[in-house]
Amino acid sequence: MSNSRLKESNILNGIDSLSDEEIALLLAENFSEEAFNELYRRYKRKIYLWCYSYVHDMEDAIDLSQDVFRKIFEKVSTFRGKSRFSTWVYSITRNHCLGEISRRKRSSDEGQIEIDSILFLKGGTDFLHNGITGELSVLIEKAKGVMNSDELEAFILHYWDGFEVKEITKILGCENITGARTLIQNARRKFKKILSEEE
Repeated sequence: MSNSRLKESNILNGIDSLSDEEIALLLAENFSEEAFNELYRRYKRKIYLWCYSYVHDMEDAIDLSQDVFRKIFEKVSTFRGKSRFSTWVYSITRNHCLGEISRRKRSSDEGQIEIDSILFLKGGTDFLHNGITGELSVLIEKAKGVMNSDELEAFILHYWDGFEVKEITKILGCENITGARTLIQNARRKFKKILSEEE
């Protein structure tokens, strides 16, 4: 969709009828407070949860979220629509959080994704639609014990946030799509094994 048609669509249907990618392209051309506020509304919870998964602290996650939105505002003109906007946003969030962790010289295990924190904050109780009925926190603790940090991250991105393998390849910096697919498959196999042990 051309920018002129995007503007026309925005006027006729309202900003909330546009896709994330369309709003981002509008912002890249000319800043609109209405458009930015709409993206903020759509992404504030996601970005907070992503930040929280790295730093495990609510106040830190809020601060990091604000930094990420500042970066999105500064870099939105570089978004070209070649990937989903959510992939682009996640990459900015991930890089910012990893940079912050590195600056704070946190121990390596503090950089791992906390699946149980994400599930708790999202209110998820039916992970992978498997109808888990036991103590979810126990299962998650076991998953963290058998998956490495890349597997955990790929697992969450794919099964919880709905990213495609191609997008996960870019986000995690895998050499190719096979590397990302292997991470997901390994994580899924390990999680299924944990589930079967619980039965």
